[in-house]
Amino acid sequence: MPPKVIGPYRVLDTLGSGGAGTVYRALDRRTGDPVALKLLSTGPALDPRAARRLAREFETLAELSHPNVVKVFDTGVHHGYPYLAMELVEGLTLRNYLELDLSGAPVIRPPPRKRDEPSVPWNDTDTGDWAPPTFTLSSFAEEPPSDEVSYSTGPESVRALADAADEPDTHESREVSVGEAADAPPPVEQLPAEPAPRPPDLQALNRPERTGRLKDAMTQLAGALSYIHGHGLVHRDLKPSNVMVDEDRLVRLMDFGLAKFLADDGAVTADGRLVGTFRYMAPEQILGEGLDARADLYSLGVILYEMLTGRTPFDARTPHELWQKVLETEAALVTSINPGADATLARIAHRLLRKEPSERFQTAEEVAEALAE
Repeated sequence: MPPKVIGPYRVLDTLGSGGAGTVYRALDRRTGDPVALKLLSTGPALDPRAARRLAREFETLAELSHPNVVKVFDTGVHHGYPYLAMELVEGLTLRNYLELDLSGAPVIRPPPRKRDEPSVPWNDTDTGDWAPPTFTLSSFAEEPPSDEVSYSTGPESVRALADAADEPDTHESREVSVGEAADAPPPVEQLPAEPAPRPPDLQALNRPERTGRLKDAMTQLAGALSYIHGHGLVHRDLKPSNVMVDEDRLVRLMDFGLAKFLADDGAVTADGRLVGTFRYMAPEQILGEGLDARADLYSLGVILYEMLTGRTPFDARTPHELWQKVLETEAALVTSINPGADATLARIAHRLLRKEPSERFQTAEEVAEALAE
């Protein structure tokens, strides 16, 4: 049962959840505006240094203003758990947007959804969103939230969480070796299940209108990445379900709950947890090495490869198996899976998927230029 109130926000419905936290549709009781509210899971709440990083990060996120980047409005702490209030975007995930034909009907049918499985664009598995979700603002709860609820918002409230532990404000974190991160991977059930590989519908994948949409979406996404990288941020969890497309075909990059400052370095948190979604992680992210914008570009390559072939570059049943393939195996050529794929997009995907960051495109601007050729 979701909470009825988080800070100044009245929770209306649960949009989805993942390893980083739960996202709610909520209403700002101060303004009446709808928001997407992400309540982070226990990690940041229990680590004062992570709480301070979140506060510093919010100060940067609040300054971001770009048509392809979802706006972050507010942050705070709810019963010891940090949250972010973001712009609520109604639309389709990138994958489902590309799977529509000219009439708006899906061309590639998804597997049937379980009865109680939510149909929302925030799910990590990203299946079955064939129309913008609709919600009724009055259906969540009959009992109105109390106006006397005490709350605090803003970066200072997150810093207060860290200050309660009486630790110095520092950018340093405990060093975590590669072995330490890899020796204790998440259990198998934490690797989201992927449908069994099936022959892709090449005719549907190669529709000229779909290819045009894909190229346009990748160009917009490269612009969004260029903008956030220019502000010293790395997204670190780029995947199709974090890319929304609204009714005006405007691509929106969202879910910065896992983003970190470039200066903080590394994909492994102080308690040894990997940050990100396994199938879209760059090799250096798996190894726990210092990350820069090129890690996001690798993830962009995974997305592009998947949109061209109908599957991610590497299939695996466990995190260890997947990590080994990402580190040691080259992805099959796009054209070996889909001979009719756009040649320019295929070349871009393979360059983005290079194991060594120095061999990839070095900036999102370079990706945008390649897409324009």
